Amino acid sequence: MRPKELVCSMKIGISALPLSRVRAGTARVIQCVIEELHKIDSENCYYLYSDRDFELPWEGGRWHKRIVPGPPFLPGTLWLQTVGRRVIIRDRLDLFRGTVDMLPLRLPSELAKVLTVHDLTWPLYSHIAGLFHRCMFWLFFERSTQQADRIIVESRSTARDLERVLKVPESKIEVIYLGVGTAHQPQDPRAAAEFIAAKYGVSKDYILTLGTIVPHKNLITLVRALKILRGAGEISLQLLVAGARGGRFSGFLNAVQSLGLTDKDIRFLGFVPDEDLPMLYSGSSLFVFPSLYEGFGLPLVEAMACGVPVVASNTSSIPEVVGDAGLLVPPTEPEAFAEAILRVRSDEGLRRAMIEKGLKQATGFRWDTSARHHLACMQSVVTRKNSERR
Repeated sequence: MRPKELVCSMKIGISALPLSRVRAGTARVIQCVIEELHKIDSENCYYLYSDRDFELPWEGGRWHKRIVPGPPFLPGTLWLQTVGRRVIIRDRLDLFRGTVDMLPLRLPSELAKVLTVHDLTWPLYSHIAGLFHRCMFWLFFERSTQQADRIIVESRSTARDLERVLKVPESKIEVIYLGVGTAHQPQDPRAAAEFIAAKYGVSKDYILTLGTIVPHKNLITLVRALKILRGAGEISLQLLVAGARGGRFSGFLNAVQSLGLTDKDIRFLGFVPDEDLPMLYSGSSLFVFPSLYEGFGLPLVEAMACGVPVVASNTSSIPEVVGDAGLLVPPTEPEAFAEAILRVRSDEGLRRAMIEKGLKQATGFRWDTSARHHLACMQSVVTRKNSERR
């Protein structure tokens, strides 16, 4: 007896380039969304496109990898526009999802296109991007927003930026918040701190920040705040910086050294695997996030979900994500960050209130809810596209 033929309501393609790179930032978001889609969607088929292989535990059935290597040294963005584009057209999809702020240009007009724009760092902070990234932005990003049938953003703040900077109509934009994983929940703080201290060789008394170390993350403000607290003899804890080292890290390191800070004051952990993050958050006395600009700020939600008080910048999407659960201060004022850190450390009543509010705030961000909204968005775009062809 022949096996029953698999019927797909929609054939959905997804750019999976970040999944074959370091699993941080955008890759974590994509991974979490597709994991939830795999759980909730039993009607559609998915095709994940990349130039390098990556792990997909549930490959087969409705889920397929499309791994097609390109010429040596071809960047992923250019692979998507050339090799990837040819494979995508050949697969005769119903819809394609751009996940790295761009689509393959000149896709067939009948193919529905949904683009995720994580933030507008490139146009707003183009001076800190390398020449290659600036070129990729000007060549592909704006045209991708024009060719997309629908644009998904992760905050109302980013939606406003799209409308203001690129004149994208509000009717074309859909806000879908990110979520927090079930693993991110409070751990025993003392046990977590001891685990992190033993594994990474750091102090048991630490504050934490997390994210790729690039200029717009504004870590220099946090380092200066730490210097202020050290100079006043107010605090002796260690600052842990978790995240990959991005461009211009050496310049930032020189700035740290010029302030007279050493490994006893600040430690760079590099990329921390997902399985260690709940312990890393839970062991910290507070989470500090001085970023100048965020499209969402996922570490903020993860920290709150782990029962850690948050001190962060009062800019871009951060107030939208944190609400009244954290202390928000101007990102360019190290004195304000130093004062906020000291308040949380010295006022136990404030600390308990922030933890309680943070846990409540984090419940509003769930990956299963996010994935359902993604699926509904894709279905609506394909339905509208089909009706236009009739």
